[in-house]
Amino acid sequence: MTALRKTAGDNAPATGTRATKPAKTMSIGVVLDRLRSEFPDVTVSKIRFLESEGLISPQRTASGYRRFTESDVERLRYILVTQRDNYLPLKVIREQLEAMDSGAVAAILTTAEAAPLISPENFRAPVLTRLTAADVASQAGVEEEFVGQLTEAALIRTDESGFFTADDVRIVHTASALGEFGFDIRHLKSLRTTANRQAGLIGQVATPVARSKGDGARQRAEELSQQMTALVVSLHASLVKNALRDELG
Repeated sequence: MTALRKTAGDNAPATGTRATKPAKTMSIGVVLDRLRSEFPDVTVSKIRFLESEGLISPQRTASGYRRFTESDVERLRYILVTQRDNYLPLKVIREQLEAMDSGAVAAILTTAEAAPLISPENFRAPVLTRLTAADVASQAGVEEEFVGQLTEAALIRTDESGFFTADDVRIVHTASALGEFGFDIRHLKSLRTTANRQAGLIGQVATPVARSKGDGARQRAEELSQQMTALVVSLHASLVKNALRDELG
C-alpha cells in the first residue's frame, strides 16, 4: 500500500542536492471522482470534516484551495475503508495514523486485508451500488423470486431510482443462509423488527446531533452512529450467546 504518512514538507528539496520535482496534486473534485467508485457516499463535506478532525492535511494554494497528493488519496482510502469495514471511531483511526506518521508501526489495514466485523468476507467491498433485482439475485446466489419475497416483506427496498445496493445483497445472502436452517419470512420479519428498534434507539442520540447547527454536524452524527452501531451489534451478539447458553442448558 502507498505510504499513508502526512505529506507536509515532502516537496522541499534536500540541502546540497538537486531539487526534486514537486509531487503532482489534484483538486478535491478529482479526489471525489477517484474515491466514489469504491465509496459512493463520500462527499466534499466528508473530506472537509476529516480535515477539520486532523486526519488529513491537504496542501493549500495561495487562494486557499485544497490540493491533494497521491499520498493524501491513499490516506483517505485508508480512513474510509477502516470506518466502513471495522466500524472504528475517528479517535482510534487518528491514533493509528499518528503511529504510522511517526514510523512506530506500518499500515495496520489495507483494502485487500480488511476483515469486516459483520458482513461476510466475499461481500466486503462490491463496486456496483445500483443493482437490479436480477443483479442482487446473481450476486447473492439466489433465485430472483426470493429477492421479490424479501422486498415484499420490507427486508430490503429500492432507492428512489428503483435500484438496490450492496447492503441489500448482504441481507439477501444472509437470509438465504438462514433459510437453510429453517428460518422463513415470518422469522426474518421478527429480526427486522428488532433491527428497527435498535436503529430507533441509536437515532434518538444521533438525530439531534445531525440537526444541530455548525459545520460537520451530519458527519459527527454519522461517526456517532457508527460507534453506537458497533457497540449495539456487539452487545446483541453477546446477549444472544448467553440466551442460547441458558436455552441449551
